[in-house]
Parts: sequence; C-alpha cells; structure tokens
Amino acid sequence: MNAPTVPLAAIVLAGGRSRRMGSDKALVEFCGQRMIDRVTVTLGTLADPVVVVARRSSDVGGINGRVVEDARPYEGPLPALVAGLRATGEERNVVVACDMPFLKPPLLRGLGDLLDGTIDAVVPITGDGAQPLHAAYGDCAIEPLLSAIASGERSLKGALERLRVRWVPEVEWKPLDPDGRSFLNVNTPEELRHATELQAIG
Repeated sequence: MNAPTVPLAAIVLAGGRSRRMGSDKALVEFCGQRMIDRVTVTLGTLADPVVVVARRSSDVGGINGRVVEDARPYEGPLPALVAGLRATGEERNVVVACDMPFLKPPLLRGLGDLLDGTIDAVVPITGDGAQPLHAAYGDCAIEPLLSAIASGERSLKGALERLRVRWVPEVEWKPLDPDGRSFLNVNTPEELRHATELQAIG
C-alpha cells in the first residue's frame, strides 16, 4: 500500500434504519460530538469533497460536508453508494458507514491510492470477512453497480461479484491499523458503550 497519493473524495452512508440502536446512529453522541460529525471531520483531513448520503438533508444538518438525499431510502446500501459516487464527481472515493468512530486516515488513503482504471473497488478483508463499507471505489464501479441493482441484487457483498475487486488482506492493512479498530461499527447501545470504553483507554 505504497502507491502515490492521488485526489480522493469520501462518501458516508447514513441512511439506515438504526433499528438496533433505537435512534439514528448518525446522531448519537460519542465522546461529546455526534457520530456523523466525528466521521466527517476525520474524512475531511484526507478527502475533498466529503459527501453524506442520508434519507433527508435535514437529518444530518450542519455537517462537515455536502448532503445528498437517498432517492431509494431503506433499500440497502447499493443505491446510496451509487448516489454518493455520482455526487462526488471524483474518480477515486473512499466509502464508510456513518457509525465507524475509529477511522484511520492513513489506512483509508492507502486504500484509495490502490485504485486505478483497471480496478472498480479496493476492499479490505478482516477476520469477519470482506468490509465493503470501509473500502474504496472508483467511479468506474457505477455502471456495474447499477446493473446489479437492476437485476434485483440488494446485497453490497453480492454486488462485489460484478466488480473488479482488489482485495486487501490483513497482512497489508495491519501496519496502518494494528488492532483493526477502523472496522468497528456501532449498531447497538451496548456497542456504543464498548466504543466509548475503547476511546477512554486510548
């Protein structure tokens, strides 16, 4: 992951139902700030523009970035990802979920730097499997993603089968995030408490 640094945009997917959290995950407070603010401020250190795809722009007002409304809310991440890729206008994009409080800019930059015209997506692999919501996508992924949606595909992991993917194994990304904390997401109040404890111990 030592490719030259290139212009990079960032996309945050923030349109989920947050059923397990009981309230909008993007707006829950984490260490004194809204989760969405923590994520977008971090992304702003490495990417421009930062685009947030949400159900309604009013849901995440006042963020560090531009909000794009999801024309197909509650249909999973695929339509939201396409909306974000179209909105940035950049060839290279990093994509994350709105509930990832421990993002590491050097890791995200490394993923983005691996994109080129022959690769649609750069996706890390962890012990939990592929991580398509902490990954990098080229604008060349738009058409195959649209094709997947048109065929009835709803799973982002399923749609990856239609893309030219550069998989990034642990041996490559761990030097930039030894404990893999970047991939931690917060879906429940219990996970939020756990993340807060992790933040406290550093």
